[in-house]
Parts: sequence; structure tokens; C-alpha cells
Amino acid sequence: MKSFREVCAELPENSNYGGLGMSAVPPLMPEHLKLYFRIGRNYQMWNRVVSHEFFCLVYMVSGKRTVTINDCSYVLNEGEFILIPPYAKHSFGDEYRDFEALQAVFTVSGDDRRLTAVSAQNWRLSRKEEKTLRLTIACLTRWRDEDSTAAEEAVCYFGVFLRQIQSIAAPGLKQSKLQDSELPLFNKIIAYLAANRHRHVTVAELSKKFHISGSTLRQHFRKKMNVSIGHYQLVRRLNRGMELLGSTDLSVAEIAEKVGFSSANGFMLALKRETGETPKHFRRRWQY
Repeated sequence: MKSFREVCAELPENSNYGGLGMSAVPPLMPEHLKLYFRIGRNYQMWNRVVSHEFFCLVYMVSGKRTVTINDCSYVLNEGEFILIPPYAKHSFGDEYRDFEALQAVFTVSGDDRRLTAVSAQNWRLSRKEEKTLRLTIACLTRWRDEDSTAAEEAVCYFGVFLRQIQSIAAPGLKQSKLQDSELPLFNKIIAYLAANRHRHVTVAELSKKFHISGSTLRQHFRKKMNVSIGHYQLVRRLNRGMELLGSTDLSVAEIAEKVGFSSANGFMLALKRETGETPKHFRRRWQY
């Protein structure tokens, strides 16, 4: 099994690659996410103060590092992380050069006060949270290798990670409308649906895999997404089909097969019903 450092080393050393995104998600799920691996001895360090609109998470894979947030300084040791909230003035010290750090830059959907409340304090990750980061990085690596469905999986697993660190830092923090215990499971269901976007996943299959009754699953899914599981899958598969129509020369029949339709006619009828356009019209409009 690879060490966590080896897993992180598969990431780029800066954030100049495109970020991942996902729409129609429950609270504490990132809408924008970039991960990168920073090796201190590879960079000239300086105390430049910056502020931006994203959350920034720094996790020390090895060594130590100093970070100053709104004039308060913290020393992060191996295995610790800190969350920098949006618009906070922050800088990184140059007194420690021999370190390796995983960094994540992201925004979240909905109310971000849950994360802001646990920012600017250093905490230690357990093996459980590190495992979730491993899954996130593995999915992101697949996405960089042109597996488009892995992008949604990476975002979902990072959403699970955000729930986990919120529980570490503030286990008593509650949310009025959604039960905390439901969201990590729900995020995993979304990730599973994303990974299997090439086919229709039944409620029975989800119930068996995630040990939840079908009626409870249907009820909670509709509550959080305002749509049924079947329709959610249909829209996701059609979105992928539209991507392929606009970016490839594949035939409609080939695209229909790739996104889980039994026939080209079934794909065309579903696309027409949801968007009002045929594949031919969509492809012609995209080309112009």
C-alpha cells in the first residue's frame, strides 16, 4: 500500500490546473475544488500577505510550517491541518523549509458558517480522515487521466472529508434542517451514482450497498435534492451525453450506449423531453 506521501505526490505542486465543480449538492459540498502538493524545499518562501474568496485547507504530510491568519500565528506539525476562511488575511512563514503539505482550495454551497466556525485553529487528522483524502486524490487523478465521471466522485469524497473535519473540530455543532449523520452517507450515494453514470442504478441496488431501506432512501433523496433518484440519474446521464455531442464525433447510437440508454431512440426522446432539442440541433448549435 502506498504511503500518504506517495499518494499526495501524484498531485501537481501548484494549483494552476482546472478546478473540479459540481452542482445541485447538499450543504458542505464543494462547488469548486483544487488540490495540490507543496514541497517546501522546492520553492522560494516569503511572507507575502494574501486574501481571497476561497477556503484554503493546509494539511502537513511531513515536517512543520508556520501560517499567520489575521495576525495570529500557528505552527502546524506533521499530521495537523488548519482551515483558512474566505477573505482572511494570511501568510506562510519561511523559517521551516523542509516540509510537505497537501493544500486544498475550495468554495462550498449554501451556508458556510459551519466551516468558518472551525477555521483558524489547528487540528489533527485521524486515519479515517486521511483515508477519505486518499479516495479524493485517487478520483482526482483519474479525472486528470480524462475519466470525466471521477470529477464528481472527487468532489463528493471531499465533501465527506469536510463533514469529518467539522466533526473533529466542533462535534457539538448542529444544523437545524439536515441531520449531520445523514450527509456523509448521502454524499457516498451521490459519488456511487456518479461512478455508475453509464447505467441506471436501481433503488434496490443502493439499498443493499448502503444498508438503508428503499423508502427511507427515496424520502431523504427527494428531501435533499428536490428530485427523485431516477430523474436525478437521467439528468446526469443526459448531461454527459450533451458533453459528448459537443466534444466528439461519436454517433448518437454510440453516445446513447456510453450513457446507459438501450437505444439511440431512447436517448433522443429523453433529450427532447428534458431540453426541447434533438441531438442534431444540439450538436449544430454547439458547433456555431
